[in-house]
Amino acid sequence: MPLSIQNLSKRYANGVQALDNVNLTIAPGMFGLLGPNGAGKSTLMRTLATLQEADSGAASLDGLDVLRDKDGVRRLLGYLPQEFGVYPKVTAAEMLDHFARLKGISNSKARKQTVDALLERVNLAKVRKQKLGGFSGGMRQRFGIAQALIGNPRLIIVDEPTAGLDP
Repeated sequence: MPLSIQNLSKRYANGVQALDNVNLTIAPGMFGLLGPNGAGKSTLMRTLATLQEADSGAASLDGLDVLRDKDGVRRLLGYLPQEFGVYPKVTAAEMLDHFARLKGISNSKARKQTVDALLERVNLAKVRKQKLGGFSGGMRQRFGIAQALIGNPRLIIVDEPTAGLDP
C-alpha cells in the first residue's frame, strides 16, 4: 500500500509557495520528513490528510485518489496534527467515543472496547473520566495519539508527534 505523490503544488493566498511539484513514493513502514521551518512539511501532511486543497498534482493511497476521494481516504487514515484543540469539559473516554463514532464504529460494545484499549495503550486508562481541560500537555499529546489510532488506520500521519510528549 504505497502512498504515491506526483507533482503536488500549493501556493497560499499570501504568495508563499509551500509545495512545488513534490514527487514522492512512500512504501509501507515508517517514513519521516525532515526540513527547516517553512519547508512545506505541515502543508504536505494537511493536504494528504484531506484538510486542505492542493493547487495541482495528484496523490494516491491504496488505489484511492487522495485529493478527490476524501471520505475513502479518511476511513484509512489516522492524523495527529502538531497542534490540536480539545473540548475542555469533555472526558477522554467521551471524546474518544465520539471519534470512534465518526470513524464508523457504530456498535457501542465495540466502541467501548476500542476506547478502553486505546486509553490503556497510551497510559491514560486511570484518567479516562477526567475532563480534557485538566490534562497536562503530555497527557493531551498521548490523547491525540490515541485518537489517531482509532479504527486501526492503514496510514497514520503525525506532525511533530513528540512535541510535549511525556517520556
